[in-house]
Amino acid sequence: MARLTISLLYYIALAFWRFALQLTGRSPARRLVVIYYHGIPDAYRSKFVRQMESIRRGAKVFPAFHRGSLPAGKANVAITFDDAYVSVAENALPELASRGFHSTIFVPTATLGGPPSWTMEEGCPDSCEFVMPAEQIAKLASPLVTLGAHSCTHPRLSRLTLSDARAEIEGSRIELQNLTGQDIRLFSLPYGDHSPSTIELCREAGYEAVFSTIPTSVDTKGPGFVRGRVKVDPFDGRLEFFLKYNGAYAWAPYVSALKRTLRNHWQSPAAHLGLVASDRQGRRS
Repeated sequence: MARLTISLLYYIALAFWRFALQLTGRSPARRLVVIYYHGIPDAYRSKFVRQMESIRRGAKVFPAFHRGSLPAGKANVAITFDDAYVSVAENALPELASRGFHSTIFVPTATLGGPPSWTMEEGCPDSCEFVMPAEQIAKLASPLVTLGAHSCTHPRLSRLTLSDARAEIEGSRIELQNLTGQDIRLFSLPYGDHSPSTIELCREAGYEAVFSTIPTSVDTKGPGFVRGRVKVDPFDGRLEFFLKYNGAYAWAPYVSALKRTLRNHWQSPAAHLGLVASDRQGRRS
Protein backbone atom coordinates (compact mmCIF):
# COMPACT_ATOMS: atom_id res chain seq x y z
CA MET A 1 0.00 0.00 0.00
CA ALA A 2 2.88 2.36 0.77
CA ARG A 3 4.45 1.75 -2.65
CA LEU A 4 1.08 2.17 -4.35
CA THR A 5 0.40 5.44 -2.53
CA ILE A 6 3.82 6.88 -3.34
CA SER A 7 3.43 5.83 -6.97
CA LEU A 8 0.02 7.50 -7.21
CA LEU A 9 1.43 10.74 -5.77
CA TYR A 10 4.38 10.52 -8.15
CA TYR A 11 2.03 10.04 -11.10
CA ILE A 12 -0.06 13.07 -10.07
CA ALA A 13 3.05 15.23 -9.60
CA LEU A 14 4.35 14.11 -12.99
CA ALA A 15 1.05 14.99 -14.63
CA PHE A 16 1.18 18.50 -13.14
CA TRP A 17 4.78 18.90 -14.28
CA ARG A 18 3.89 17.93 -17.85
CA PHE A 19 0.93 20.30 -17.81
CA ALA A 20 3.15 23.13 -16.58
CA LEU A 21 5.64 22.46 -19.36
CA GLN A 22 2.87 22.58 -21.95
CA LEU A 23 1.69 25.95 -20.57
CA THR A 24 5.17 27.34 -21.20
CA GLY A 25 5.17 26.01 -24.74
CA ARG A 26 7.62 23.19 -24.05
CA SER A 27 7.04 19.54 -24.83
CA PRO A 28 7.68 17.03 -22.02
CA ALA A 29 10.17 14.26 -22.79
CA ARG A 30 8.54 11.09 -24.09
CA ARG A 31 9.92 7.88 -22.66
CA LEU A 32 9.33 4.18 -23.11
CA VAL A 33 8.20 2.07 -20.15
CA VAL A 34 9.34 -1.54 -20.52
CA ILE A 35 7.30 -3.95 -18.43
CA TYR A 36 8.25 -7.55 -17.75
CA TYR A 37 6.33 -10.64 -16.73
CA HIS A 38 7.42 -14.16 -15.90
CA GLY A 39 4.64 -16.74 -16.29
CA ILE A 40 0.97 -16.30 -17.19
CA PRO A 41 -0.74 -19.31 -15.52
CA ASP A 42 -4.12 -20.53 -16.76
CA ALA A 43 -5.83 -19.14 -13.67
CA TYR A 44 -4.65 -15.61 -14.50
CA ARG A 45 -5.27 -15.49 -18.24
CA SER A 46 -8.47 -13.47 -17.81
CA LYS A 47 -6.65 -10.94 -15.63
CA PHE A 48 -3.86 -10.72 -18.21
CA VAL A 49 -6.53 -10.02 -20.85
CA ARG A 50 -7.87 -7.21 -18.68
CA GLN A 51 -4.37 -5.74 -18.44
CA MET A 52 -3.84 -5.90 -22.20
CA GLU A 53 -7.16 -4.15 -22.69
CA SER A 54 -5.98 -1.41 -20.33
CA ILE A 55 -2.85 -1.00 -22.47
CA ARG A 56 -4.91 -1.03 -25.68
CA ARG A 57 -7.00 1.87 -24.38
CA GLY A 58 -4.28 3.89 -22.68
CA ALA A 59 -0.96 3.21 -24.40
CA LYS A 60 0.89 2.48 -27.61
CA VAL A 61 3.03 -0.67 -27.75
CA PHE A 62 6.57 -0.66 -29.15
CA PRO A 63 9.27 -3.32 -29.39
CA ALA A 64 11.61 -3.30 -26.39
CA PHE A 65 14.53 -2.51 -28.71
CA HIS A 66 12.86 0.61 -30.18
CA ARG A 67 15.11 3.60 -30.73
CA GLY A 68 13.96 6.96 -32.01
CA SER A 69 11.03 9.25 -31.38
CA LEU A 70 7.83 8.36 -29.52
CA PRO A 71 4.33 9.77 -30.03
CA ALA A 72 2.61 12.08 -27.56
CA GLY A 73 -0.82 11.68 -26.03
CA LYS A 74 -0.55 8.17 -24.55
CA ALA A 75 1.90 6.10 -22.57
CA ASN A 76 4.48 4.23 -24.65
CA VAL A 77 4.99 0.65 -23.51
CA ALA A 78 7.11 -2.39 -24.41
CA ILE A 79 6.10 -5.88 -23.21
CA THR A 80 8.71 -8.47 -22.25
CA PHE A 81 8.79 -11.91 -20.62
CA ASP A 82 11.66 -13.50 -18.72
CA ASP A 83 12.31 -17.27 -18.65
CA ALA A 84 10.30 -18.34 -21.74
CA TYR A 85 7.70 -20.32 -19.84
CA VAL A 86 5.20 -22.55 -21.63
CA SER A 87 2.36 -20.60 -20.01
CA VAL A 88 3.49 -17.50 -21.91
CA ALA A 89 3.15 -19.31 -25.24
CA GLU A 90 -0.21 -20.75 -24.28
CA ASN A 91 -1.87 -17.82 -22.51
CA ALA A 92 -0.04 -14.60 -23.37
CA LEU A 93 1.06 -14.82 -27.01
CA PRO A 94 -2.44 -15.52 -28.44
CA GLU A 95 -3.84 -12.48 -26.61
CA LEU A 96 -0.96 -10.29 -27.74
CA ALA A 97 -1.28 -11.46 -31.34
CA SER A 98 -5.02 -10.74 -31.41
CA ARG A 99 -4.26 -7.13 -30.46
CA GLY A 100 -1.20 -6.73 -32.68
CA PHE A 101 1.08 -6.20 -29.68
CA HIS A 102 4.79 -6.88 -30.00
CA SER A 103 6.61 -8.73 -27.21
CA THR A 104 10.13 -9.87 -26.39
CA ILE A 105 10.85 -13.23 -24.74
CA PHE A 106 14.16 -13.82 -22.95
CA VAL A 107 15.29 -17.45 -23.01
CA PRO A 108 17.53 -19.34 -20.51
CA THR A 109 19.07 -21.76 -22.99
CA ALA A 110 20.28 -24.54 -20.65
CA THR A 111 16.86 -25.39 -19.25
CA LEU A 112 14.75 -25.78 -22.39
CA GLY A 113 11.91 -28.24 -21.94
CA GLY A 114 12.33 -28.58 -18.20
CA PRO A 115 11.34 -26.89 -14.94
CA PRO A 116 13.27 -23.85 -13.71
CA SER A 117 16.58 -25.00 -12.22
CA TRP A 118 17.53 -21.69 -10.60
CA THR A 119 16.96 -20.40 -7.08
CA MET A 120 13.56 -18.85 -6.34
CA GLU A 121 11.86 -17.41 -3.31
CA GLU A 122 9.87 -19.94 -1.31
CA GLY A 123 6.29 -20.16 -2.58
CA CYS A 124 7.09 -18.48 -5.90
CA PRO A 125 4.40 -19.46 -8.45
CA ASP A 126 7.10 -19.92 -11.10
CA SER A 127 8.15 -23.15 -9.39
CA CYS A 128 5.21 -24.83 -11.16
CA GLU A 129 6.24 -23.57 -14.60
CA PHE A 130 8.14 -25.26 -17.43
CA VAL A 131 10.50 -23.61 -19.88
CA MET A 132 9.48 -24.05 -23.51
CA PRO A 133 11.20 -26.91 -25.35
CA ALA A 134 13.72 -26.21 -28.11
CA GLU A 135 11.30 -26.99 -30.94
CA GLN A 136 8.80 -24.48 -29.58
CA ILE A 137 11.45 -21.78 -29.10
CA ALA A 138 12.66 -22.34 -32.68
CA LYS A 139 9.22 -21.40 -34.04
CA LEU A 140 8.54 -18.35 -31.87
CA ALA A 141 10.27 -15.53 -33.72
CA SER A 142 7.86 -13.51 -35.88
CA PRO A 143 7.08 -9.87 -36.70
CA LEU A 144 5.35 -9.70 -33.28
CA VAL A 145 7.84 -11.74 -31.22
CA THR A 146 11.52 -10.99 -30.69
CA LEU A 147 13.77 -13.42 -28.84
CA GLY A 148 16.54 -12.39 -26.48
CA ALA A 149 19.06 -14.28 -24.36
CA HIS A 150 18.68 -14.72 -20.61
CA SER A 151 22.00 -16.52 -19.92
CA CYS A 152 22.40 -20.29 -20.02
CA THR A 153 21.70 -21.35 -16.43
CA HIS A 154 20.15 -18.19 -14.94
CA PRO A 155 22.90 -17.42 -12.36
CA ARG A 156 23.68 -14.22 -10.49
CA LEU A 157 26.27 -13.03 -12.96
CA SER A 158 28.11 -10.67 -10.62
CA ARG A 159 28.99 -13.62 -8.36
CA LEU A 160 30.70 -15.60 -11.13
CA THR A 161 34.29 -15.46 -12.25
CA LEU A 162 34.88 -13.35 -15.33
CA SER A 163 35.34 -16.43 -17.52
CA ASP A 164 32.17 -18.11 -16.23
CA ALA A 165 30.13 -14.92 -16.69
CA ARG A 166 31.44 -14.60 -20.23
CA ALA A 167 30.44 -18.20 -20.97
CA GLU A 168 26.89 -17.51 -19.72
CA ILE A 169 26.53 -14.27 -21.66
CA GLU A 170 28.18 -15.27 -24.93
CA GLY A 171 27.10 -18.91 -24.80
CA SER A 172 23.40 -18.16 -24.49
CA ARG A 173 23.52 -15.87 -27.51
CA ILE A 174 25.32 -18.45 -29.64
CA GLU A 175 22.99 -21.27 -28.57
CA LEU A 176 19.87 -19.24 -29.25
CA GLN A 177 21.16 -18.10 -32.64
CA ASN A 178 21.95 -21.67 -33.62
CA LEU A 179 18.51 -22.81 -32.49
CA THR A 180 16.47 -20.10 -34.19
CA GLY A 181 18.62 -18.87 -37.06
CA GLN A 182 17.98 -15.35 -35.74
CA ASP A 183 20.54 -12.67 -34.89
CA ILE A 184 20.11 -12.32 -31.11
CA ARG A 185 20.79 -8.73 -30.02
CA LEU A 186 19.02 -8.40 -26.67
CA PHE A 187 19.98 -9.73 -23.23
CA SER A 188 18.04 -9.78 -19.96
CA LEU A 189 20.04 -9.94 -16.74
CA PRO A 190 18.96 -12.87 -14.50
CA TYR A 191 17.60 -11.45 -11.23
CA GLY A 192 18.64 -8.06 -12.62
CA ASP A 193 22.02 -8.80 -11.05
CA HIS A 194 25.07 -7.21 -12.66
CA SER A 195 28.30 -5.33 -12.19
CA PRO A 196 30.26 -2.97 -14.48
CA SER A 197 32.27 -5.94 -15.77
CA THR A 198 29.04 -7.82 -16.54
CA ILE A 199 27.78 -4.96 -18.69
CA GLU A 200 31.11 -4.75 -20.49
CA LEU A 201 30.95 -8.48 -21.24
CA CYS A 202 27.51 -7.93 -22.78
CA ARG A 203 28.94 -5.22 -25.04
CA GLU A 204 31.79 -7.50 -26.08
CA ALA A 205 29.33 -10.32 -26.83
CA GLY A 206 27.61 -8.16 -29.44
CA TYR A 207 24.35 -7.26 -27.74
CA GLU A 208 22.67 -3.97 -28.65
CA ALA A 209 20.71 -3.57 -25.41
CA VAL A 210 20.68 -5.11 -21.95
CA PHE A 211 17.57 -5.16 -19.76
CA SER A 212 17.65 -4.78 -15.99
CA THR A 213 14.99 -4.94 -13.28
CA ILE A 214 15.37 -1.30 -12.24
CA PRO A 215 11.97 0.38 -12.79
CA THR A 216 13.16 3.40 -14.77
CA SER A 217 11.76 4.41 -18.15
CA VAL A 218 13.87 4.50 -21.29
CA ASP A 219 15.10 7.48 -23.30
CA THR A 220 14.75 5.96 -26.77
CA LYS A 221 16.61 8.84 -28.40
CA GLY A 222 19.66 8.39 -26.22
CA PRO A 223 22.57 5.95 -26.58
CA GLY A 224 21.77 4.07 -23.36
CA PHE A 225 22.89 0.43 -23.38
CA VAL A 226 21.19 -0.75 -20.16
CA ARG A 227 17.41 -0.34 -20.16
CA GLY A 228 15.22 -0.32 -17.08
CA ARG A 229 12.06 -2.40 -16.73
CA VAL A 230 9.07 -2.48 -14.41
CA LYS A 231 8.02 -5.83 -12.97
CA VAL A 232 4.34 -6.62 -13.42
CA ASP A 233 2.26 -9.65 -12.53
CA PRO A 234 -1.00 -10.81 -14.12
CA PHE A 235 -2.67 -10.49 -10.71
CA ASP A 236 -1.73 -6.80 -10.24
CA GLY A 237 -4.75 -4.65 -9.45
CA ARG A 238 -6.14 -2.21 -12.00
CA LEU A 239 -4.66 0.92 -10.42
CA GLU A 240 -1.32 -0.72 -9.70
CA PHE A 241 -0.96 -1.96 -13.27
CA PHE A 242 -2.01 1.43 -14.69
CA LEU A 243 0.60 3.21 -12.59
CA LYS A 244 3.29 0.69 -13.56
CA TYR A 245 2.88 1.02 -17.31
CA ASN A 246 2.67 4.80 -16.97
CA GLY A 247 6.11 4.92 -15.35
CA ALA A 248 4.89 5.89 -11.89
CA TYR A 249 7.28 3.49 -10.14
CA ALA A 250 10.35 5.36 -11.40
CA TRP A 251 10.83 6.84 -7.93
CA ALA A 252 11.82 3.47 -6.43
CA PRO A 253 15.53 3.43 -7.47
CA TYR A 254 16.09 6.85 -5.90
CA VAL A 255 14.60 5.73 -2.60
CA SER A 256 16.74 2.58 -2.69
CA ALA A 257 19.86 4.68 -3.30
CA LEU A 258 18.93 6.98 -0.42
CA LYS A 259 18.41 4.01 1.90
CA ARG A 260 21.83 2.62 0.97
CA THR A 261 23.45 6.01 1.62
CA LEU A 262 21.77 6.35 5.01
CA ARG A 263 22.64 2.77 5.92
CA ASN A 264 26.29 3.34 5.05
CA HIS A 265 26.28 6.61 6.97
CA TRP A 266 24.98 5.01 10.14
CA GLN A 267 27.06 1.89 9.85
CA SER A 268 30.35 3.77 9.43
CA PRO A 269 30.39 5.35 12.93
CA ALA A 270 29.38 2.01 14.43
CA ALA A 271 32.18 0.27 12.57
CA HIS A 272 34.60 2.99 13.71
CA LEU A 273 33.58 2.52 17.33
CA GLY A 274 33.99 -1.21 16.94
CA LEU A 275 37.54 -0.73 15.66
CA VAL A 276 38.39 1.60 18.55
CA ALA A 277 37.01 -0.86 21.10
CA SER A 278 38.95 -3.68 19.46
CA ASP A 279 42.13 -1.61 19.54
CA ARG A 280 41.67 -0.82 23.24
CA GLN A 281 41.01 -4.46 24.00
CA GLY A 282 44.17 -5.38 22.11
CA ARG A 283 46.20 -2.96 24.17
CA ARG A 284 44.88 -4.47 27.39
CA SER A 285 45.75 -8.05 26.43
